[in-house]
Amino acid sequence: MRFTSRWFYLLAGLAITLISADCVAASKPTDGVLVEAESFDQHGGWKLDTQFINIMGSPYLLAHGLGQPVADAKTTVQFPSTGNYRVFVRTKDWVAPWKAPGTPGRFQLAIDGKPLDETFGTKSANWFWHDGGTVEITRPEVELSLHDLTGFEGRCDAILFTKDQSYAPPNEMAPMDQWRKAMLGLPDQPEKTKPYDLVVVGGGYSGMGAAISAAR
Repeated sequence: MRFTSRWFYLLAGLAITLISADCVAASKPTDGVLVEAESFDQHGGWKLDTQFINIMGSPYLLAHGLGQPVADAKTTVQFPSTGNYRVFVRTKDWVAPWKAPGTPGRFQLAIDGKPLDETFGTKSANWFWHDGGTVEITRPEVELSLHDLTGFEGRCDAILFTKDQSYAPPNEMAPMDQWRKAMLGLPDQPEKTKPYDLVVVGGGYSGMGAAISAAR
């Protein structure tokens, strides 16, 4: 098949567009601060759920209170500078796939004890970056709190602050994985430390049996 110059320029333009879109989606925001929920200093009554890392890219905190709001999760965050930041919280409405009413997983994000106006866990059947509006950060170090409102499985994966008011964080698995590493200063590949004859991942019945057999 013979390609004309018209086809060449068309294909080249398409490739550049796709590459540019991917780079923009995974770019770091201005004065961006990413806080992973699992890295909170105190989980309070929230539970660390690690079941779906292969699906969503990381663990998350779960407010499993059997209908009673759980104690706040808290952490201290350092900001590169003060000023107005746009806030995103990665979460979802976990009953939305069944079109169930009530949004039972509602929670708030508080900064130095003051909750944002937006309530989270109220939108989208899938994990996404819920826009929390803007907040003024008046000092470099602040305390973040996840405040559960229901005790019915509220979910929080991560929190993003950025001074770029038009920024949209990536939500697809592939670009978001690299984006997370860049935001957190992590290497692209895990560092190799020592050689091992056997590595057991997981502590269930099969994992414990494998570890005991290997030790013998």
